[in-house]
Amino acid sequence: MMNKFTVEEINFMCVFETQNRMKMMEEIRRIMPYIKDSDMEDIAGQVLEKLEGMNDKKFTDSSKYVSANTYPNCYLYK
Repeated sequence: MMNKFTVEEINFMCVFETQNRMKMMEEIRRIMPYIKDSDMEDIAGQVLEKLEGMNDKKFTDSSKYVSANTYPNCYLYK
């Protein structure tokens, strides 16, 4: 069973202006060479691994457990 995203992973995903799983994976891969912080590299890798391990429906369903009120500027919840 797929683990839910951590708070840190959700915050990371909120940087990207998409609700599309495939587009988010593409964007994360695009920026990974520019990440200089080892903790952020780890988070990016964890997010990619989780996104690769789920389908689009599972991604949409997994994002529902966090309220849009908690992350009002996050594109995951628009």
